[in-house]
Amino acid sequence: MSQPALVLLLALGFTAAVTVAIASVTSARRARFARSVLILVVGVALSILGNLIAGAGLRLNASASMPPGIYRLAVVSPPEIHRGMLVAVCAPSRAAQLGRHRGYLSSGDCPENSEPLLKTIAAVGGDDVAISPRGVKVNGRLLHDSKPLAFDRAGRRLVSWPFGHFRMSHGTIWLYADNERSWDSRYWGPAPTRNVLAKAVPVLIKSASLIPFCERRPVVLRAPLAPHPRRAAGSVV
Repeated sequence: MSQPALVLLLALGFTAAVTVAIASVTSARRARFARSVLILVVGVALSILGNLIAGAGLRLNASASMPPGIYRLAVVSPPEIHRGMLVAVCAPSRAAQLGRHRGYLSSGDCPENSEPLLKTIAAVGGDDVAISPRGVKVNGRLLHDSKPLAFDRAGRRLVSWPFGHFRMSHGTIWLYADNERSWDSRYWGPAPTRNVLAKAVPVLIKSASLIPFCERRPVVLRAPLAPHPRRAAGSVV
């Protein structure tokens, strides 16, 4: 999620508008003066836009894993975090290292110098999660396009979180995006709740269909549950 990109996008639009306005009222003899005025106006506009956007908590999402557009980040306290919430979140340390190394993540303010991710919280502490070659189930419901892939777009091998089913522990969340190539918990498992930076509220996006399973009540599984997926080798779904 990029704030500088949003500033630049708005500044370019503003610059184009000012350029057209100046060009329509200036002659060739005033062209040099007009260019100086334009540079000054753009500089001031960038400063003002940066402050306004920072104050409003706006971010631009251009990644394909979530609907592209503008989102507003709002403060959220740990007790408010729940399943179905759209959040700006830092990837766990090891995932962030791999993401930066392979170019999945740009630089940012998260640990490992990585940018925040825009993801949906698919499961929280106490929820039942099952991962298999078919995809990820939360409380018995299969998440759309959650199948782990064997290779990324560059042909590099991907390693999924161990197959099996388990119960989410307190203080952890399962992150997900409705996209087959989303870099999320299907590869690196639960993330600490403390990694959530803010709640993300769509302001102007391409699609409003963000969370197909949002706020649905849990479905109780009757099968015995292992405490951790790495110890659930015999309970592959």
